[in-house]
Amino acid sequence: MRKFAFALTLSLLLTLCGIPLAGCGQSGSRTMYEIDCEFDGERVAGTEKVSFFNSTDNTFKELKFNLFANAFRKGAKYSPISAQYYHQAYKWGDSFGGAEISAVRVDGEEVEFSIGGEDMNILYVPLKKEVFPNERAAVEIDFAADIAKVIARTGINADTVNLANFYPILCGIENGSFYECVYYGSGDPFFSDVADYTVNFTRDKKYTAAASGETVSEKTDGDKIISRYKIKNARSFALVLSEKFKVMSDKSEETEILYYYYSDGTPDKSLLCAKQALEFFGDKWDKYPYKTYSVVQTPFIQGGMEFTALTYIGAELDSAAYREVIVHETAHQWWQTVVGNNEIKHPFIDEGLAEYSTVLFYEAHPEYGFTRENLIKSAEQTYKLYCSVYEKITGGTDTTMTRALPEYSSEYEYVNISYVKACIMFDYLRQTVGDGKFFAGIRRFYDENAYKIATPESLVGAFERAGANSNGFFESFYLGKVII
Repeated sequence: MRKFAFALTLSLLLTLCGIPLAGCGQSGSRTMYEIDCEFDGERVAGTEKVSFFNSTDNTFKELKFNLFANAFRKGAKYSPISAQYYHQAYKWGDSFGGAEISAVRVDGEEVEFSIGGEDMNILYVPLKKEVFPNERAAVEIDFAADIAKVIARTGINADTVNLANFYPILCGIENGSFYECVYYGSGDPFFSDVADYTVNFTRDKKYTAAASGETVSEKTDGDKIISRYKIKNARSFALVLSEKFKVMSDKSEETEILYYYYSDGTPDKSLLCAKQALEFFGDKWDKYPYKTYSVVQTPFIQGGMEFTALTYIGAELDSAAYREVIVHETAHQWWQTVVGNNEIKHPFIDEGLAEYSTVLFYEAHPEYGFTRENLIKSAEQTYKLYCSVYEKITGGTDTTMTRALPEYSSEYEYVNISYVKACIMFDYLRQTVGDGKFFAGIRRFYDENAYKIATPESLVGAFERAGANSNGFFESFYLGKVII
């Protein structure tokens, strides 16, 4: 996600520049989702079939699913919107949604399920028999998600319907166990393993739909459209609906790039930016692995949000910030979608790499008017200002990076550590070890963790194996010892 407390960095940069003012790769070893659902204007309801594949060395007697839609229910312990953005997000007043599970079947037989977790956020499904390594379990869930009127990842607003996190999704597996995600208001409170998706989605024909994955069929049934989507090696599936969408497209090798917009005065430039970013990162890191890439203009207060093969771009942004968010969110297709990480525990990994990838893009594309030197100088100024502010307010500044989302005191602190400091870290490392070892380390990190879950330790190890003696360097940043 692209946070716009970080807009301060862009503002400083524009001032400086004198610009007016932003292991699972084989299909037989992946979990598979088949979702058949319909949006009726207020809720999504349907059935999902999940073929869980146990890729661990442990056995499982129950499966755990995140019910992210329950974060929007009345009485939730944690708000899905941070205090900083709450009134902007709920501009029409408080509105509530929620998840409903009506039945669960295991191997075709109905079972007694339960909903619990820290915030009624987890669906527990008991299995009829233990699932051993390399075995599968078949689960069928009848579900519904009521959609709140809110500007968020999931919500109905005046221009679009954002449909992310609307279906039960298996908790990510960490150290052989399911990790339960609490939907915190700050950051991206998600963690999931890759899976293959087939989604049959029914909607009123007045809506144009942008979706993760390739549209393999589409048919009209009266006043409804039924679309069938497929995507492999995806960490999530999301859609955006709108009666206002216009669509432009382009091609990059085998990938179709789709741009959905409704208020962009220069859509050709936005589409070109997306194409340039996709091709640049494909050349820099590895070929983009999906058949489609959808860039979607939608109201979104935090700037942008990444999903597999689909990104939100906040409609409220000015043109310079809008292009920057396109680049940043495109970089997330490599850093978080292909190379995953636990975004609750280690958000600086994907955000730092996406932010520094954005710097690299601008370094290679001077026509946008930004330089690496000014971008890093601006980040340093933003970070120093943050340290100064926190010193005055709290009498001290926690600059450690290996913190989980609930350990950040504010959105402002989270952004400066996970985005700004992490971006600075990668540039300082590049200056320390040189371009050869730096880029060899990044590529090794990518290769070793593609479609897996990376950790701070695997980042260090990749650089060490690439010949960069960087253990002490990373430790100084991780533990907050480095002086910027």
